Amino acid sequence: MAAARPRSGFVDRLIAYTETAAGIFLAAVTVLVFSNVAMRGTSVGIGDALNWITGRTDLKFVLTIPEWFHLSCLSLGVCIFWGLAATSYRNDHIKVDILWDWCSPAGKRLIDIFATGVLFLFLVVFTYMLGVKVMSGYWSGESTYDLRLKIWPFHLVMATGVFFATVLVLIRLVRLVRGENVEREHRIEHVE
Repeated sequence: MAAARPRSGFVDRLIAYTETAAGIFLAAVTVLVFSNVAMRGTSVGIGDALNWITGRTDLKFVLTIPEWFHLSCLSLGVCIFWGLAATSYRNDHIKVDILWDWCSPAGKRLIDIFATGVLFLFLVVFTYMLGVKVMSGYWSGESTYDLRLKIWPFHLVMATGVFFATVLVLIRLVRLVRGENVEREHRIEHVE
């Protein structure tokens, strides 16, 4: 058996970058939603207190972050697509391996190559279609309702995440075809 070659620093940095980007956008979604709920709850409480103090029932006082829902949805989309890049390369997604478990090592390798090839083709088409969506949003001037924020930059960041997923899956496919053990480098030991 040939000795394992050290992994490329570029690929490792690219994987770390995609995971960091997904984590940053997940944190942004969490902070945005939590801040909006806290502001809304606090402001409603203040309004209720003012109603109680003044004896009135018609005071309404609600603060929210403008466009919080659209921003959280768009940021969550970015997070999902960048997370797709990391999970696609590492093969850490949910999967059912009943047939794969029954196969010999050569059969497992063929299934892995076939599945990774199908995923690569899917991601190529997905990247293209997201690119079309970015251009469509850019030329149409599509924007959010309240703040009139352009939507195409969010779609561009999403498309970039899917593009990185495509590149990483291609790297994984090449390594599988070469016969390199892609799984061993990312094996996580379970804690009992």
